[in-house]
Amino acid sequence: MNLTKHITLLIALFLAGASSVARAQAPGVPIEHNEISLKDEALIRKASSLRAAGRLLDGKKVAAALGCLQPAKIKLKPVATQKLEPRDIAALARRALVRVGWFYKCQHCDHWHVNVSAGYAISEDGIVVTCHHCVAPDSHKMREGYLVATNAEGEVFSVKEVLAADAKMDTAVVRVDAAGLTPLALHDQSHPGDAAWCLSDPMSHPSYFSAGLVNRFYWKEHDPAADATTFVGARHLRMNVSTDWAYGSSGAAVLDSCGNVIAHVSQILPLTSEDGSSGSKSKSKHDGEKEEISTLIVLHEAIPARAVKLLLNHQAATLNR
Repeated sequence: MNLTKHITLLIALFLAGASSVARAQAPGVPIEHNEISLKDEALIRKASSLRAAGRLLDGKKVAAALGCLQPAKIKLKPVATQKLEPRDIAALARRALVRVGWFYKCQHCDHWHVNVSAGYAISEDGIVVTCHHCVAPDSHKMREGYLVATNAEGEVFSVKEVLAADAKMDTAVVRVDAAGLTPLALHDQSHPGDAAWCLSDPMSHPSYFSAGLVNRFYWKEHDPAADATTFVGARHLRMNVSTDWAYGSSGAAVLDSCGNVIAHVSQILPLTSEDGSSGSKSKSKHDGEKEEISTLIVLHEAIPARAVKLLLNHQAATLNR
C-alpha cells in the first residue's frame, strides 16, 4: 500500500470513529454539570431575587411551620400500569425532580450558598415530597437561611408552605410556587425482588441514574405491635433498595418499572467488620497491633410510598376534624 492510500485509510478510520463518538449521545439527551456547587452563581442570583421580593420562608418561619402544619387535600395521580423502558424512566424521573433545600449564609463567611437535596412532584401545581431532614433548619450551620426549590433546568422557586411532615418518618411535603410540574404516582404494592430505579445527586453529582431491586422491608425501631397499615406504624417502616446513592441523594424518588414512586431515599448505613460501628477506622488488638475495620456492605435505606400515603391521609384527617 502506497503512502497516499495509507493516509487516506487512516483519515477514513478517524472520521468513522469520530462519527461513532458523535452518535454515542442521542439528540436531546441532557448533559449535566459535573458537580452541583454551593456557590452556583446562577442559582444564588435567582434565589437572591426571590429573597429581595419577600417571597422566601426563612428558617424561623419554616421551624414554626414544621410545628404547626397546614394540612391540605391532595389529589394523587393514579398508579401507572404500563411498563417503561429504562431510558424513559430516567427521563421521567428527571422531569419530576424538584430539589429542595437552603439558600443561606453560613457561620464562617458573608457569602451566600445554595445547598439542595432531591425531592419529587406528586401534583402539577407544586406539591413536592422530600426528606424531613432536608427542610429542617440547622441553626448550627446557618446564621441566615431561606427554603428554596429548583428543578433540573436550573429554575428556582420559593417554597410557599409546609403541608405535612414527620421527623421519625423522615418525610416532608411542601408546596412550591411552580405550575406545570410532572407528577409521579405513589405505589405501595412492591415486593422484594421487584426492579427499582433512582435518579439522584450523590456527593453533589447531579442526575445520576441507577438500577437495582427491592431488597427487603423492615422496622426501623422494633415494636411487637407495629402495624404497617397505620400512620403510627408507618413512621418506623423502611425499605432497603440496591440502587446506588450517597450523601446528597436524600429525598430522591425510587421508581418501579412503570415510573411510580415506591419509596424515597433517606440515608445510607455502612455495616463494618466491627458490629455496631460505621465507617472505616482502626482498633487496637491486645498485642498492641492495629486491626483495620473495613466496610462490608452499605445498606440503602428508603421511606416506602405506603408511609407517605399514610402521612397524607393522616394530615387530611386532621383537616376534617
